[in-house]
Amino acid sequence: MSQPLKVWSKFSVTKKDGSVLNLRIVDIPKDPKLIEKALDYFFDYFIKEERTFKAAGVPESEEAMQELRAVFDYSMNPANKKKVEFSICCLDTEDDQINDIIGASLLVLQTKADETKKHTFLAKELNKVSQMAEDLAEIYDDRRAFNLDPYLLCRGVFVCPEYRGLGIAQELLRIRRLISKEYGIPIAGAWMTSPGTQKAAERDGWETVCELKFSDLEKKFNVTYEKYPPTTKFMIARIQL
Repeated sequence: MSQPLKVWSKFSVTKKDGSVLNLRIVDIPKDPKLIEKALDYFFDYFIKEERTFKAAGVPESEEAMQELRAVFDYSMNPANKKKVEFSICCLDTEDDQINDIIGASLLVLQTKADETKKHTFLAKELNKVSQMAEDLAEIYDDRRAFNLDPYLLCRGVFVCPEYRGLGIAQELLRIRRLISKEYGIPIAGAWMTSPGTQKAAERDGWETVCELKFSDLEKKFNVTYEKYPPTTKFMIARIQL
């Protein structure tokens, strides 16, 4: 018998036309087709839109996108024993079926020992992203600042375009607090590069502990970012354990 899904939240949102949607956030079921669909959405609405990936040219490189997808597919495979927290938002139906995915948050549990395992990619665009991430971590790293071990590495959050502006991203970030609490981790943190996630985090009470101008990072990394928002923010949520 399969285990019931972990339900993190049930909530309602009102669309611009006045209609009300009843939603829930759950752990993704161990259904290969649903996992594949969730990752398809993740790549369409996070990887292709996120400013760092775009600046490094990842979405424009078929080789980079295929290689990155293979990495994510491997991470989601239970055989590798990597602890992944993939929380998805869907309609809260009476039959509890997941007919579509509205948004999601992806976290990976890591320890300090994992920091030494540097991965080299075949695609130059992915190596560029990796180097940019390492350089940003030298500027600010919540793992060092708060001596976190283990910690939850943020891989991204997305909401499908037709459901944006309804507070769903804020609820997904709130659920990150609950997941961190279950692991006994006192800090949830991530670089917030889009205006939507920055606003959602602010509404959920996240603090900005480091803020960098994209114009300065362009010179540092020799890339071109989209001009809005003007800054990337490392934001944290303090967890009451």
